[in-house]
Amino acid sequence: MKKLLAYISLFGIAFLLHSCTKAESVFTETLPETISVTSDATNVIAGTSITFTVKSSIKNEIVTGASKLNINGTVITGNTYTFPQAGTFAVFASKGSLNSNVISINVTANTSLAASFVSRVLVEDFSGTWCGNCPAILYGVDLLHKQTDKAIVVSGHLFNGDPFITSQGNSLAALLGITSVPSGKINRTTSWIGPQYENVPQVINQIKPTAPLGLAINSAVSGSTLNATVTVSYGQPLSGNAKLTVYIVEDKLLHTQANYSATLYSGQASIPNFEYNGVIRSIASNLSGDAIASNGTAVTKTYSMALPSNISNPANVRLVAFITNEAGTVINVQHAKLGTTKNLEIL
Repeated sequence: MKKLLAYISLFGIAFLLHSCTKAESVFTETLPETISVTSDATNVIAGTSITFTVKSSIKNEIVTGASKLNINGTVITGNTYTFPQAGTFAVFASKGSLNSNVISINVTANTSLAASFVSRVLVEDFSGTWCGNCPAILYGVDLLHKQTDKAIVVSGHLFNGDPFITSQGNSLAALLGITSVPSGKINRTTSWIGPQYENVPQVINQIKPTAPLGLAINSAVSGSTLNATVTVSYGQPLSGNAKLTVYIVEDKLLHTQANYSATLYSGQASIPNFEYNGVIRSIASNLSGDAIASNGTAVTKTYSMALPSNISNPANVRLVAFITNEAGTVINVQHAKLGTTKNLEIL
């Protein structure tokens, strides 16, 4: 009997220990993860950018980079968004199968919008590393940048196996009627008269005191995918159709440049490690632009594509976005480094 009682006692103790361990396990079990979204403002005027932050319930960790933001049913690029027009916007975040709380952003009309935006001029130049006459336009671009910060230059390289040739650059040249180098177009429709370095004022004179529309650019790279959002805001409506064109360009590309000039670049017949900027690597939009609304409303357009394989260094990449009117003339242009946000430039 004593042995039986002892056995029962030991069994009871073991049972209690097992029950306690199981209870502790239940008590310390991790709760399911949830996420929440917050913003740095909830009441703004049109044309203002807001940055959103997403946090996980696990250790209050910031998981913005692993989440997607949804604004009025549309997933945006990155975590900063420029609200182009008045209205109430519902914003929530998602991470895998998780959805966050919904926050409301109230955007009021910008009464200064009827004013206008900073005006910039677009130059598309075409040259070749092999072309001894091309320093005329290359030096012209150098002088242009020294005289104004409101000129945005993109460069296409053509012919003779140039190392920076792209099929889209060739197609662009054909679209613009470029058959020889050096050649340049100002705001898409005006030829830059050569020698271009003697005609820099021709470009500067195209910069207006104000522009009737502005552009904001936001972009990010996720793995090998480039995501970009371009917002176009109108201070005044355009007459007729409008198109948005987006270039992907790269700066700080080096190569030897041929030079026939006895005076430009110290008269070097062959210029080593010449630096080329704004070189067209790809075109995110249609070659002739994507049709967008042109009167009274702001437009946001999103692009997603593989990062072009011909890019040497993503840190040197910019996006160039511009609007053309029905006649094909550039109304305004903007640029921004890859992975950054450029807000509307309202005067």
